[in-house]
Amino acid sequence: MKSINYILPFLCSFWILNACSRDDDVASCPQIESATMTINGEIMDFEIFGRGIDLDNDGSGHTLSLYLSSGYYSPQQNTYAVTLKLPYKETGTNIVEEFNYLRVENATSAEGDFVQSQLESHVTVNKNTCFSATFSGSATIGGNDVVITGGEINHVYTDPFD
Repeated sequence: MKSINYILPFLCSFWILNACSRDDDVASCPQIESATMTINGEIMDFEIFGRGIDLDNDGSGHTLSLYLSSGYYSPQQNTYAVTLKLPYKETGTNIVEEFNYLRVENATSAEGDFVQSQLESHVTVNKNTCFSATFSGSATIGGNDVVITGGEINHVYTDPFD
């Protein structure tokens, strides 16, 4: 009878600890693949053409890079390219470390970093299998005001990171 008195509380505590798992709180991967933003009032669709993870210079962690593009590379050279860099596997508000914007139009380019100006971002999923975030901001790039609103990235990696 004494062994039942010891086993019963152990089993109850095991059940309670598993019922409170944080797995339920983790956001899931997006169901729809998309990369869109409105740039100076024009809604644009982007293609996510690359990604990478780099070891931070101080060895404290890793940086995720996502590469997006939209437009035509030739003959008009009417393109947009965006590179996001942020801590790998971190989620939260305003954690994007770099938001590099490049605009090439008629062989003239303008490039700048929105984080150095004004960028609001919210990363909801940042796993080895997928990524989701929203963002908006403004910057003066090449002497022109660039305003991005309604930015959203939902991406599932073809091959998960190890």
